[in-house]
Amino acid sequence: MSRRMLVVRNPRAGSFISQNTFLEAAGVIFKSDYNVYVYSTQCRGDATRIVAEEGANYDCIVAFGGDGTLNEVINGLMRLPERPVLGYIPAGTTNDFAAGLGLSKNPVKAAVTVLEGAVQELDVGCFCEDRYFSYVASFGSFTQASYSAPQDAKNILGYAAYLLEGIKSLSEVKPYDLHIRTAEEEYSGKFIFGAVSNALSVGGMVKFDSAMVDLSDGLFEALMIRYPQNLAELQKILYDLATHHYDSDLILYFKAAEITVESGEPIAWTVDGEMGGTTAEARVRNCHRAIRILKPEEEEHA
Repeated sequence: MSRRMLVVRNPRAGSFISQNTFLEAAGVIFKSDYNVYVYSTQCRGDATRIVAEEGANYDCIVAFGGDGTLNEVINGLMRLPERPVLGYIPAGTTNDFAAGLGLSKNPVKAAVTVLEGAVQELDVGCFCEDRYFSYVASFGSFTQASYSAPQDAKNILGYAAYLLEGIKSLSEVKPYDLHIRTAEEEYSGKFIFGAVSNALSVGGMVKFDSAMVDLSDGLFEALMIRYPQNLAELQKILYDLATHHYDSDLILYFKAAEITVESGEPIAWTVDGEMGGTTAEARVRNCHRAIRILKPEEEEHA
């Protein structure tokens, strides 16, 4: 019995060039021994729906699009009792998660990885019990850029769109009075930003050394930025982020399998760069090795 593959394509993700190469990438897939079905999403949430409804009928499900498309596909997979292997052909503007896996930015090479790559088990994050994420849940300053920049601007400017939106928000830095709990520790104070991640890079602004991150160890990397009292402290925060210096009195960094963030007022969160909802208490837990994804056999990639 031949194997079946579902390719879930977001026709709006990424640039015209990356979408134009979809036909080339699809050509690679169609030459395989899979029976392939391609589904183009129609609206937000459509990828989650189709994977949840039809995914059990396939041996492999491939997300073709950006991190948002991958997020929706993973949300669909997590609703299945038995999950087919996941492939990812990145075609968005940031693709933080793909970079951490060593996936090629070239859709054709990424398509080859879908057919010839090695399977790796990966942790998945669960946000407030009903929303899953592949690489980050975040709140506060700098996060607005990840969803407020128009898609067309992201397509043209890439990281520049994120940075421009982030700079505009610096004049309105808002502190949140937080209590943060893990199974081992508790932290309190005023913070302007927080990210609970399982990735080497978050939005192009926060980057971790590869020795700091294991994508399947059951632990998140949490980074929280404290409220700066003056311009000098704000500049120090930006410098520490730029130089990846997280052992700072203005930055709280730790690892945990489950994190609860409580605040005196509702906070808007983003999940994999998309709006994740507003809540005064956010529980984020790690679903250890919940999915299997195809990645390059070797570390070398383009």
